[in-house]
Amino acid sequence: MDTTILSEAVTQFSEETKPLDLIVRIMQTLVMVLIILIVFNLIQFILGKVLKGRISEQRTFIVKKGIRYTGLVMAVLFVFKTMGIDTSAILGAAGVAGIVFGFAAQTSMSSFISGLFILSERPFQVGDAITVNTITGIVMSMDLLSVKIRTYDNLFVRIPNETIIKSNLITVTRFPIRRMDLSLTVPYAENLERVRDVLLDVAAQNIYCLDNPPPLFGIDKFDRTGVVLLFGVWFEKTNYWNIRNSILIGIKQRFEQEHIEIPYQKIDICIKQDVS
Repeated sequence: MDTTILSEAVTQFSEETKPLDLIVRIMQTLVMVLIILIVFNLIQFILGKVLKGRISEQRTFIVKKGIRYTGLVMAVLFVFKTMGIDTSAILGAAGVAGIVFGFAAQTSMSSFISGLFILSERPFQVGDAITVNTITGIVMSMDLLSVKIRTYDNLFVRIPNETIIKSNLITVTRFPIRRMDLSLTVPYAENLERVRDVLLDVAAQNIYCLDNPPPLFGIDKFDRTGVVLLFGVWFEKTNYWNIRNSILIGIKQRFEQEHIEIPYQKIDICIKQDVS
């Protein structure tokens, strides 16, 4: 906006208006501005109540923000009209300034547009656990420019929407149940059917493991230290840490009871003694 246009209009308005009329018009303008703001705040409040439960919180947030900014623009334009300011010239200057600002803020605009795509696609919601690149945490808020998450070690992380659009996003808690895959190695001499029965019994005894779908047992590969097994158990998404700790402790205890060895890489060192 050109400040010269605004200052000239204010000066002309104050010079052409009598002091008493000036006070009256200022009071009338303030009252009308207050009414405009109250009306738009009331519309914002009513729409918030109407849209609650019908659309997502993110979309409701966008609608309420749009109404608030519209009310502010209407109030400013009313003040300009009262003062006799030509709004077309101001809007034209503002348009030029907006173009210049747009080139200077390409990153913010990119994040803004990316935020609209995220809100329309809804790959996750507030309260979901997501992984973006190497960052994993709980979504605290979804805004037009960024997503705020809280990591499991209680760190606050702000991720620009543009980064989320360009990255591989994993919504960890998208579905009500998940499967935890464990990689276990046993010696080649071990009876794999016995190991399978032991693992299935450990899962059956664990209160966090689901019976349906049943646990997964398979041979992953043959390694230098032994046979690598894949054992997967299903659980409700809110019990991740409970099942992870309990299932690993249960497997170790049962392996010790059943004398099932967990092999590890060994290095044999031979020392030759010179007898000469």
